[in-house]
Amino acid sequence: MNSDRVTTATPRGLRAVPDLTGLRLAHRAILADADRLAGLLADLAAGARPVSPERAAAIAAYLRRYHGAVRAHHRGEAEILWPLVLDAAADPAGAIADIVRFVDDHRALEALQTAADAAADGFAADPAHGAPELAALLARRRDLLADHIRAGEEHLLPVITARIPAAACAAAEAAIGRAVTAGAGAAGGDADWVRGWLLSHATAEEVRRLVRGGAGAAAGSAVEPLVQGYRAEAERVFAG
Repeated sequence: MNSDRVTTATPRGLRAVPDLTGLRLAHRAILADADRLAGLLADLAAGARPVSPERAAAIAAYLRRYHGAVRAHHRGEAEILWPLVLDAAADPAGAIADIVRFVDDHRALEALQTAADAAADGFAADPAHGAPELAALLARRRDLLADHIRAGEEHLLPVITARIPAAACAAAEAAIGRAVTAGAGAAGGDADWVRGWLLSHATAEEVRRLVRGGAGAAAGSAVEPLVQGYRAEAERVFAG
């Protein structure tokens, strides 16, 4: 993917630089779980570890929650973040052409995720026979996600940092965060699950920034219980 044409108008005067901690953290969490899930299913498909029906059901449920969060993040990008980039672009036609490439990525990823959701149902019903199909889909999804996020961080995030007002960016990050939380809930998760999932990938400094800025939607004293609750579930899924 090449998005070199996304350019913007010259900023006027001094301005605060947007803090993209929330977006970068979401990308890191998405990529980390895409890799973990693909690796887990590859092991199971190869027969490296036996899987009980209970664990297979837990893996399928986790995957659905994760997909709910990813879908909501993508909707937030498309509906909230990308319009900010287009509004700031010096060359709207060129910027639109580049955004279309990211939209195409989202469509391809959604097709893979829909297929993986169906394959996860088959895996939960019959782990031994369902693992190879699900593993192949998750490997393809991992690779496409990696390319998509790398291109977005290379071409879009610098535009946002340089050209979009910090307040507008903060509002967009907060709105995307709310959408991701709601998306995970709609997929069988809840607000605590998605917050714990995201915060489990954060550094101590990122947690301080998120709590201070409100983007994490969690008071500082509540962060550790959220992370511990999420990790207990993840342990059952990934460690067996």
